[in-house]
Amino acid sequence: MKLRTRITGQDLRNHLRYFGWVYVLIVALSFGLWNMVYTQTAYRPPQDKRIDVYIQSSSADQEMVNAYLLPIWQAAVPEEELVQAVLMMGSGGENDYYANIQLMTYIAAAEGDIYMLSTADFKRLAAQGAFVSLDEVIRQGKIQVQELSLASGQVQMVESNPEGELAPVGGVEQYGIPARELYRFATELAIDNRDMVLAVAANSGNEEDTITFLNALIQHSRAPVPDFFK
Repeated sequence: MKLRTRITGQDLRNHLRYFGWVYVLIVALSFGLWNMVYTQTAYRPPQDKRIDVYIQSSSADQEMVNAYLLPIWQAAVPEEELVQAVLMMGSGGENDYYANIQLMTYIAAAEGDIYMLSTADFKRLAAQGAFVSLDEVIRQGKIQVQELSLASGQVQMVESNPEGELAPVGGVEQYGIPARELYRFATELAIDNRDMVLAVAANSGNEEDTITFLNALIQHSRAPVPDFFK
């Protein structure tokens, strides 16, 4: 003979009172597992079909920046499967430990195609070979820089000498495009671009289209000088 005891509402409440955490844990673990599986298996465009724009900014909004990039992407490089921004911590100079660690991690992992960095960070990394020289593409007209001040984007490479010290080699080249006069970054995206430089990563797996997109981004971002810049 089987005894069947009807479960009452009080029994259920008591059960959940003592064992509810088990169900919460099961749900959390299930969600975490699903998220991990989705992240690992979701389709990702190959490096030669995407352009990632890494920007130092503590004030910009990710969705707004991507919305800003979308029409430029569609007009300039419609064959790309993805163009997106990655916002990094704002540069606090050499003493900003966490911002520097984040930036160096991205560079070391060969992530990103275009970087928009403070002048100090740009010059330090460009001198060590992190970005490509733009002199030739500027001469060819692939990047149009009319009326832009270019001085802060010019860098001389350095190498270690036999004594282990960094010494300049070669001549000064144009490794970046200063963003100060691209005023739409400030007026539309709340990016303080007054001391920032745009550069193409040396490890970009999509250099040709990246340069095409960078030129379109530069032209799109030109605008009259806003009053707060004067």
